[in-house]
Amino acid sequence: MSKATQPTKRAGRTEKISVSLPSADIRALRRRAKKLYGGNLSAAVAEGARRIQEEEGREALVAWLGQAAEATPEEREAIRLEQGAGAPKRRRARAA
Repeated sequence: MSKATQPTKRAGRTEKISVSLPSADIRALRRRAKKLYGGNLSAAVAEGARRIQEEEGREALVAWLGQAAEATPEEREAIRLEQGAGAPKRRRARAA
């Protein structure tokens, strides 16, 4: 890689990158940055990256659970009963 194409080292745990996105996506990121992060576009992009990591974590959990992740509500209830947890507790309605 030439010096011009290498990622720039930044202070702390960050790296500078260059991305190309559709204009509508950039507008959405800028709105989000302005609304939640004082205009910090990097923070809005980081939020998106965190959401991707969360989704990857959910996918890994489903893969780890295997067939249990695809159980029907009835099958899950049978498993709960078999494990001695019993039926989920119902909440009592509040008195008016």
